[in-house]
Amino acid sequence: MPIRWKIFRIICIVQILAASANLLEALASFFLHMSFGGIAGLLLFTAVMLLCILGINLVNNNYPEEPVQDKQKKVFNRLFLLNFLFLSFLFGFIFREYRELNDFSLSTGKDFFDLPFSLFLMPIVYVWILIFQLVILYGLYRLRLELYANFMKRKFEFENK
Repeated sequence: MPIRWKIFRIICIVQILAASANLLEALASFFLHMSFGGIAGLLLFTAVMLLCILGINLVNNNYPEEPVQDKQKKVFNRLFLLNFLFLSFLFGFIFREYRELNDFSLSTGKDFFDLPFSLFLMPIVYVWILIFQLVILYGLYRLRLELYANFMKRKFEFENK
């Protein structure tokens, strides 16, 4: 297995860990406040985790030459498109955190960058989740193309014998 797919698996595992921690936070927020943000967080981080699990399963079970087909293809397409929708929610979480930090800096009279680093942890985590999610979406796209190409190459080599 090429190193790029090993790195892809590691990124998926790290993303699962980050999403599960944020899922627990969203679950607590949902039960405490019963808000739309809590529901959006639950859906977002559940979809992120499911897409990462799908990515790991595709690399483990389908690589190098088993194409995505039937039920697996349907699940892949739905999760892939759903995660593009949820990227907008992730951007919303990042902007919300920035706005809250900006409001806090205005209320305390401190400069934005003079705030303690610990207040910037959640926006940094959300940005890394966003970056990893974009990498995972691109990786899944490339993986699916590579699986199909390897399958077609294998099929043509078989027909030539």
